[in-house]
Amino acid sequence: MSANASILRIPVSTDHQTETPPAMPVGSADSLSIHGLDPLPFRPLFALDEAALHARGMRRVIVPEAPGLNYPCRISLEFAAAGDELLLVNYRHLDQPHSPYRAEGPIFIRRDAVAFAGVNVFPPVIMQRPMSVRGYDAEGMMLEGEVAGGEALQALVREWLARPDIAHVDVHSARRGCFFCRIVRA
Repeated sequence: MSANASILRIPVSTDHQTETPPAMPVGSADSLSIHGLDPLPFRPLFALDEAALHARGMRRVIVPEAPGLNYPCRISLEFAAAGDELLLVNYRHLDQPHSPYRAEGPIFIRRDAVAFAGVNVFPPVIMQRPMSVRGYDAEGMMLEGEVAGGEALQALVREWLARPDIAHVDVHSARRGCFFCRIVRA
């Protein structure tokens, strides 16, 4: 990465940024919270011209016709539609400085997207294909990792978040490894 490239260091969820989620008894991960990224820090980026975006390691993308299961917005947790304006940015989703699992990668964000917020609602964007599911403790250490899709993904998330040692579950694309969202106890 060039010295000029930007990495966005925006917390995935401000509700659980500095404190460990409360432990849940084993077997009772009944209430799960899934949130898209906060759109506010991204909004000013859409005003940048192509040269300014490029200098920051970002790209503007206009979604082509028939996009299929591509161009998932990490704010709305929906697939973008043909003609939508997106930015492809590098985002640090695991920013605990003492964790060797500290991680960042490319994500799409859609102009004027409204953040997805759901309790016990898994957004379709993570339910339509196999995903890489990773369970972390409060220190950012990965304790579990599997590839699962659909109902198996939901069951795995509930199983892991029923354990007191799992603080959150991150969902990534199985094929390219891009971060999609974080799931925590509600």
